[in-house]
Amino acid sequence: MSASQPITPLSGKTRALAAATLGLASFMAVIDITIANVSVPTISGNLGVSPEEGEWVITFFAISNAICIPLTGWLGRRFGQVRLFIASVAAFTFFSVLCGLSPTFETLLASRILQGAVAGPIVPLSQALLVAIFPPEKRSLAVSMWAMTNMAGPVAGPLLGGMITDQFRWPWIFLINAPVGIGIVLTTMSVLKGKDTPSARLPMDLPGLIFLMVAVGCLQVSFDRGRTLDWFSSPLICLTTGLSLICFLLFVIWELGETHPMVDLRLFEYRNFAVGTVAVALGFGLYFAALVLLPLWLQTNMGYNSTWAGLVTAPMGIFGILLAPLLGRWVAASDARWYASIAFAAWALVAWWRSSMTTSVDAGEIAWIHLAQGIGIGFFLTPVVSLSFAGLPPEKVAAASGLQTAIRMMSGSLIASLAQTFWDQRSRFHQNHLVDALGGTGTGAQSILTNLQSLGLDADQSWATIARQLDIQAHMLSLNDFFYLSSFAFLSGLGILWLAKNPRAAAKNTTVNRAAPPSGLSREHIASAKCEPDRPPSEDATCATR
Repeated sequence: MSASQPITPLSGKTRALAAATLGLASFMAVIDITIANVSVPTISGNLGVSPEEGEWVITFFAISNAICIPLTGWLGRRFGQVRLFIASVAAFTFFSVLCGLSPTFETLLASRILQGAVAGPIVPLSQALLVAIFPPEKRSLAVSMWAMTNMAGPVAGPLLGGMITDQFRWPWIFLINAPVGIGIVLTTMSVLKGKDTPSARLPMDLPGLIFLMVAVGCLQVSFDRGRTLDWFSSPLICLTTGLSLICFLLFVIWELGETHPMVDLRLFEYRNFAVGTVAVALGFGLYFAALVLLPLWLQTNMGYNSTWAGLVTAPMGIFGILLAPLLGRWVAASDARWYASIAFAAWALVAWWRSSMTTSVDAGEIAWIHLAQGIGIGFFLTPVVSLSFAGLPPEKVAAASGLQTAIRMMSGSLIASLAQTFWDQRSRFHQNHLVDALGGTGTGAQSILTNLQSLGLDADQSWATIARQLDIQAHMLSLNDFFYLSSFAFLSGLGILWLAKNPRAAAKNTTVNRAAPPSGLSREHIASAKCEPDRPPSEDATCATR
């Protein structure tokens, strides 16, 4: 067992410094998920590969990240949460530097795989440690700070990636992590010196780990490459999807029967965690899909560059920043389901608003729409996470955070991929109808050609102009359809929320269950059972002091 002292709530400037450090670590890890997205064409050109090959830089990071996030609970119990957090940030910083210094595409790919793997524990551990350093009455504030960094990261990633790539060179999107990571490591070592959660020599669940790696890896390949390979028309996607389903089934069966599982699937026995995780997956997936589609639409159809596409979408983070210090207190004082309902209702209304956009929309209106979307962002993650963890024993928070974060990230990848496929295929549908409408009039098409040729264009240029405008309008209509459907999906998420128990009631039930020993057993019997020689030391305080 670790000789470190337990983590106790901090106070004053020390707590403020620790909170800022942990929040910055989470932000750094989340932002790297999307920071390279807009830079792929530049990276591919500089390293001599095609843009399609360059997208593997994003895919392999997502695969290794998705595999390692749910392992956080087991790794935290094995090595201690503070030690694991410091090691993860240090390794993330090191591999970020390797990414920036990579001379070939192969070395960049290898560095991104390792960077994604060590980034996995950072986000859930930052949440667990934030909760630990705050007193119980202020823990909702800690969750709201963590939620703000998680929701702002995907927004800031493309913006910073585009600005850095445009103004400097692409390696700096990775090298910028070096001073930030070093600062986080040194500060964490200082403010949490000598403190850590208990650690124990747990057996390695190797079959569970193998099933998880194959299942998540194949699933992530299916998500990321399915759109470009036309989904199940590709033998690769059929193979990876089949392997993923088989290994997920084997993983669930194995983990439920394992004494020391790599991932604690029994967390879903807690009703609020199960309901909250479904709500988080649905809400974040739809939010992330819109976050992917809108900059893509602005750049490919509306003539925006990557910097301006980031600037007009940036206002969505304003309400999250303003609400963060207040929402923690509000959630702690009342039912978190009401605040989460505001998020889903706001997102549904914004999606309905977007479904009526036309190609004449200007930058100001787009910014206003994103500002309104920020209301949903501000009210989303803090209440839903607080709702999910209500009733969980404290020692299960890190494992629950890792599992929920992994599901949230995979949901984002899945729904974003499906949304892009829907956008592409639906735009073809609208384009065919627009061509029929244009060709059906006869005189209408001829009138447009005459007008274009009067401006000095020849016949080929005129038809190219018409084809381009048809494509722009078709993609606009397709985007409208996506947001129309999204509005109803958000409303369904709102309904799912209310399947959870009132957070206070859930927490009270767990307290009663943990306080009352089973019939016929005394507390001494339970304490002795927890500390038997053939069982690993638990994080229970009774066992730790025996």
